[in-house]
Amino acid sequence: MQFKWHKTGLIELAFLPATLIWIFYRYSHTLNQLHPEWILLGLGLGVLWCLRYNLYLPLSLLLLIAGIILHQWLVILPSSVNWLKQEISAGSTIMLNGKIQERFINEDTIRLHLNSVDIIKGEKKQWLPEVMLSFPKKRRRISSFYRGRQLQVIGRLNEVGVENNRLHLAFTEFRYRNAIYPQNKLFRKRNSWVLRLTDRAQFHLSSQALALYLPLTLARRSYGSRSTAKIFQETGMAHLLAISGLHIGLIYGIILVLVRWLGRLSNRFLEHPRFYEISQLISLTGIWLYLLLIGMPTPASRAVFMLSLLVAGRLLGQVHQPLYALFATAFFFIFLNPAVIYEVSFQLSFIAVLFILWFLPLYPQAHEKDSILKRLVKYGLISIAITTAVMLGTWPVVASIFGRLSMETFWLNLVMVLLLGLFVLPSCLLALLVSALSLGNPPFGFLENSIFALTELVVQGWFSVLEFLHQWGNWASFPLTLDWGPPQFILYYTIILGLGKMLTNRFRKTD
Repeated sequence: MQFKWHKTGLIELAFLPATLIWIFYRYSHTLNQLHPEWILLGLGLGVLWCLRYNLYLPLSLLLLIAGIILHQWLVILPSSVNWLKQEISAGSTIMLNGKIQERFINEDTIRLHLNSVDIIKGEKKQWLPEVMLSFPKKRRRISSFYRGRQLQVIGRLNEVGVENNRLHLAFTEFRYRNAIYPQNKLFRKRNSWVLRLTDRAQFHLSSQALALYLPLTLARRSYGSRSTAKIFQETGMAHLLAISGLHIGLIYGIILVLVRWLGRLSNRFLEHPRFYEISQLISLTGIWLYLLLIGMPTPASRAVFMLSLLVAGRLLGQVHQPLYALFATAFFFIFLNPAVIYEVSFQLSFIAVLFILWFLPLYPQAHEKDSILKRLVKYGLISIAITTAVMLGTWPVVASIFGRLSMETFWLNLVMVLLLGLFVLPSCLLALLVSALSLGNPPFGFLENSIFALTELVVQGWFSVLEFLHQWGNWASFPLTLDWGPPQFILYYTIILGLGKMLTNRFRKTD
């Protein structure tokens, strides 16, 4: 059965506005700040796109996700509101666990925006996507309530209400600490192994090199050199120290090259008809094992999930659609935790990859017949194009949240990402591998000492390059705070993506 685009357009005109109007009236007075109209709009556009290209499997997945999310909004959230009205009132003593998303400080009050919240009263427990907390400011350490902290609060309520469609809990007496979640035997074993690898790295590396090595390999922060982290924050290069799509892609490529190189040592394996598929499966398995080792941080999990979709599509002979893999990954993580749409890392990584893929037809293509010089020029142009696309997509979010716009980030990405992929990450991963193989032995082996000494030189040199470029180009960073609402963001991204679509269509016709 074939679907025509003009018929799909009629469905869009009839279905989407009706859905938005119904949701507006249905949820105008309920506990729901997840903007269902925009999520359903995205789902609707995804369904129409699947119909346009006759992608029936992703279509069924989108419809399944839409049904599950609607069940949460229609059943779970209303029941949560009823439970809150019946069980929680002013004067109640409750305990809640959640992750700090935002912090607001007034003259005499501190307000915290928590997501993925478990509210516990006695033996009864209720999960909510988000909650607003408020308590007196006096004698509180403001720095303790930082973004991303897993917080546990136990206290007596003074007021319970719903403000701006959010549950609001005001405390008079309370105490707080880090939220503690039970861990199974596998995670305890992993934590023990990571701790041993960290101790081994501390033996070999200086505090500054350790502050770069641990985030790049084990997704752990080192507090021994705060000046190092400060430089990365000032230059906008902090994303290089978070294991995300860039690192996962590089690590996957390194494992794939290593597996294929080892496969060529055996003619039997090399001549196997499934050599290409087997090497990709082995590399993908290695990436998943590495993800388990580092504790499955959210940015790395998103990148591994998207990479798995792309590799699975190739192995199954399906249509190669990177945009589908991106949106499927986004919807999967929203399904697991709807409040993830508020996380800055989710917004920035999703927008960055979207713009990279959207402008993909405009990037130069390197061919085997090209000379070495021509290939280098094309690779340089590709780096400039990718960095430009990322800057176009992320600067409004960065300016609105961090109050800063840095043109310095543009050329720093061109240099630092290249050095990271060519030298820093391979040397750090090699040191991690040698360190893992040496566990159980004293840390005095010649090979291990040599590899860590080389890693120290590489990461120190990488950081020195960043410091030098920052001293030369720190003038290009200036404060800029955007006070945009949803209409302005939607208008900006519609214009930019529309112009990008026109350019890519023009480019294809020219070719």
